[in-house]
Amino acid sequence: MSEPGLKPRKGARAAAAARPGRAIAGLDVSEAMSGLWSRFTAALETEREEGRFFLFLPVAAIGGVLLFFAAGRDPEPLAALAAFAVLAGLALAARARPTVFPAVMLAAAFAAGFLSAALRTERVAAPILEQPVRGSVTGMVESVEPRPRGTRIVIRVETLADLPPVKRPERVRVTVPRLEGAEAGHRVSVEALWRPPPGPVRPRGHDFARDAFFLGIGAVGSEGRPPVLLAANAEPGFVERVSARMDVLRNKVTARILSVVDGDEGAIAAALVTGQRGEISSKANDALRAAGLYHIISISGLHMALFGGFLFGAVRFGLVLMPGFGLRHPVKKYAALIAVLGASFYLAMSGAEVAAQRSFVMIAIVFLAVMFDRQGITMRNLALAAFAAILLIPEAVLGPSFQMSFCAAMAIVAWFEWARRRAPDEAQEARRGGFARFLKIYFGGIVATTIAATLATSPFAAFHFQRIALHSLPGNLIALPIVGILVMPFALFGLILMPFGLDMAAWHVMGFGIGLMLGIAEWIASWPAASLALPAFPALAALCLAAGLVLISLLTTRLRWLGLAPFAAGIVLAASPAQPDIYIDATGRAAAVRGTDGKLGLAGTRYSGFAASTWLAADGDLRPARDKTAAQYVRCDAFGCTAPLPDGRIFALSWSYAALREDCTRAAIVVTRLIAPPTCRETAHVIDAADLAKTGAVALTLSKDGSFAVEAARGASERVWHGHVQTPRGPAFAGPLVETDSVFGDEIEDEDDESAEDSAL
Repeated sequence: MSEPGLKPRKGARAAAAARPGRAIAGLDVSEAMSGLWSRFTAALETEREEGRFFLFLPVAAIGGVLLFFAAGRDPEPLAALAAFAVLAGLALAARARPTVFPAVMLAAAFAAGFLSAALRTERVAAPILEQPVRGSVTGMVESVEPRPRGTRIVIRVETLADLPPVKRPERVRVTVPRLEGAEAGHRVSVEALWRPPPGPVRPRGHDFARDAFFLGIGAVGSEGRPPVLLAANAEPGFVERVSARMDVLRNKVTARILSVVDGDEGAIAAALVTGQRGEISSKANDALRAAGLYHIISISGLHMALFGGFLFGAVRFGLVLMPGFGLRHPVKKYAALIAVLGASFYLAMSGAEVAAQRSFVMIAIVFLAVMFDRQGITMRNLALAAFAAILLIPEAVLGPSFQMSFCAAMAIVAWFEWARRRAPDEAQEARRGGFARFLKIYFGGIVATTIAATLATSPFAAFHFQRIALHSLPGNLIALPIVGILVMPFALFGLILMPFGLDMAAWHVMGFGIGLMLGIAEWIASWPAASLALPAFPALAALCLAAGLVLISLLTTRLRWLGLAPFAAGIVLAASPAQPDIYIDATGRAAAVRGTDGKLGLAGTRYSGFAASTWLAADGDLRPARDKTAAQYVRCDAFGCTAPLPDGRIFALSWSYAALREDCTRAAIVVTRLIAPPTCRETAHVIDAADLAKTGAVALTLSKDGSFAVEAARGASERVWHGHVQTPRGPAFAGPLVETDSVFGDEIEDEDDESAEDSAL
């Protein structure tokens, strides 16, 4: 036996190596593998005993939803139902076998997600306009929203030009210059140029046509004229009447707030109460995005939590003050019930967008848990909320709002669980340690949760918006207490006091808080390197990053570190994305061409400003579309544009037949909104209106041999939300070209950024 502190002799080491389970260089391989397997199975058993496998059921359901939307054509709902029924039956039969039951349940949850998407698609299916039509729409106004260049209205269609009922969209959306007294519930006639809802502005980009489909919108209008009021021809149903009155109330509340609070402060205050963001200036939007605070103006989990939480606390405090009431009644449950009802009203007042619906489901489950004497904020309740949202609105899974908010909440709850396991008596010590210790723990929690949420949402912000706000952490640390103290509580006060005419002071305080928040946003946006631009990376990279985040957050044993593998794979995939050399919008009016300096040059941006901005963002370029350097080597006139390709050949964008005749003889690529003659295809690579009607937006990558790899936004997809598009036989659009700030008149603008960038920090 060797003495303590002395190394064993060589013979002793050899003897030790010769013992069972040892080898010359350490553990025997088989013994090591057996030990690893034992620890692995023990960790799995620990996770099972803690009920962590249940948390992966909504993750599996999300996988089913993603598979449904990735299909090349519409799956049959009956096939999806049969698959779910079989897997659910197997899960029922395997419930007594603990080794098999979790796997079968995950498969059944996967099938449930697929089925929910199939049924939802079948339920909302409605005709989609097949080709552009100029004419009048008659119908009932369902919603009214002020916009910077007019007022956007949604109309439930009775007639559209001379279209038969089988081809007539159920709803249309159009921006008109004036309302002429029209409001929700009125029957009107609107003349405009109607088109099918636009698809993605780039391949693998956000699909606006899919969004419109699930909103029941089958056509969008531009060049809309003021609506003409018509006499009602039938009494609307109860749901329609309630919806119309709520929309009228929303607009009255918006008008009231704007009459009290001027400028962007009033516009943001209205957005936080009614969900109408159209009056917010682009300057304020840009500052909030650069500071990482844009999520604050999109009604989501943050607002539902502050609104419902403050109402819960106020009601509970008020009931406790009533002599003897708190001793005889469960005031906590009463307060939770009133908070759920208040959150329901806030959901309706805010327009009940998808992000708000999902957030309401989460806050309702939390308050229901309180009413049934359960812990409110747990990973299990988060999983239940996610499952409910997936089954009710499966299309939301594809958007950044769902992804960012649930991942942020998941990371925050995971951090609280870790902190509770590490210091289970911390909360009790905070109560005994005095006010200073309480403040330390409170603000420390704010810092920790902000860091957790920022880290969890950054991959999705980079994937969807190709931009990360580098200073979002200090921005949120400073701004969120202001929102929680001066903004949302006084929004509640304002709504309560408005019927009594005593709301002015509440809106002024709310506006003051928003002014402070805007000042913070502008200050942080002025910091060096406020935003980091990243090229668009593939969806597979985002899936790997999400899988790693889920494993690290949901598991509690050392198995969580298995999530580092997919996370690292996602970083590798995101680090080397493919960047096309040419982008072409679906209208054939605008394009972007990579120059010899490696940057994109824009052509036709005055017709498609939103598409141009999207292309630059996807290329990791922070320049705005109106930047002069973005078109420095592009030559345009009234008939079209030309630009040099990296190999010296010419790219041509033709807007007229006169330009098309010349471009076909000299350009390597010819893009036109017209129908190109067959002879043009003999000398150039042609993409004309007929091609774009089939493919949608197009991206081309220049190969070393001079050929072009073409990627289409629609590709071979035959999904119902793309409708049946007729191939044009002449100019793709009626009338001359009209300068706009978006791809389709006023209809796209920055809607994707406005409604989806909701990160629930």
